[in-house]
Amino acid sequence: MDPDSNNRSQTRSNVFLSATLATEQASNPVRIRNLSCRGALIEGPIIPGVGAKVRLLRGRLSARGVLAWQGNSQGGINFDRPIEVSLWVQRVAHTGQQRVDTVVDAIRRSDVIPDDLQDARARETLTTISAALDEVCERLSGTANMSVELAENLLRLDAISQSLREVARSRNL
Repeated sequence: MDPDSNNRSQTRSNVFLSATLATEQASNPVRIRNLSCRGALIEGPIIPGVGAKVRLLRGRLSARGVLAWQGNSQGGINFDRPIEVSLWVQRVAHTGQQRVDTVVDAIRRSDVIPDDLQDARARETLTTISAALDEVCERLSGTANMSVELAENLLRLDAISQSLREVARSRNL
C-alpha cells in the first residue's frame, strides 16, 4: 500500500478548530479534532454518509475531499490534495473580534474610541462584551480554592466590563 494513500501514515496534529463542512446539499458547523496534510477527523451534529464529496472550510481556507468513514457524530475526510497544516491551525480572527480588541485597547489607554466604531453594530458589541465579561466573572467567582492571581484578574475583568458600560452610557450607546 502506498503510504501517501493512508492518512494514518501522515503526522496528525490534535486540534480543536471550528470549521464548516459543505456538501452539495448543505453546510454544517463542525470541529476539526485532528488534522494532517492528507485528511482530518471531524465531529459535529450532522456528518454526511461515507463516500460523500465534501469541502472543509475554515476562514479563507478550503479543502475538498471524500468522507472515508462516519459514526458517533464523527467522520474522517481524505483530502483530494495535500493541505498546509500550519495555515489551518493558525488563529482565525474575525472583524468583530478586531473591533473588540480596538475598543478594549482604547479604553486601557484612556483614548477616544475611533469614530468608525461608533455605529449601531459597535454599540451592540460594547453591550454584548460587557454582559459576556460579567457572566464570565460571575462563573469564575464561584471557583473553589481561588488563587490570589485569579481573584486579581477577575477584578481586572470586572473593571474592563464597567469601563465598557460607562463608554456605552457616555456616548448614548
